[in-house]
Amino acid sequence: MDKVAFLSTVPPADSARTGMLLDYASAAAAMGYKVLVFLALDGVLLVKKEVFEKLSESIKKKFENAVKLGVKFVACSAAVQGYEVKNFCRDDIEVWGIGSFYDYASTAKFVISL
Repeated sequence: MDKVAFLSTVPPADSARTGMLLDYASAAAAMGYKVLVFLALDGVLLVKKEVFEKLSESIKKKFENAVKLGVKFVACSAAVQGYEVKNFCRDDIEVWGIGSFYDYASTAKFVISL
């Protein structure tokens, strides 16, 4: 199965760009790609439980739809530490260093940065 890797630094407060990220990731998954979204810098706040709970219902639905389609969300270890993320919105959020993302991205058919 071909892979698509997204690298996102989009803060969840930017709902238009966050929605676009989730729509693009969902579209790729619906097309049969194995999709990973690596959340770095401000992007990690999307999966921080306290922030996620305050997001619009539209963004939450798009996020859950992406998960249902098989999109995997991974938090950057440096961003987790920098933003003191202790709790994630879901139990299946993984934490990777940038090197692990590079390994994944090096074998992806598409790498998209938002």
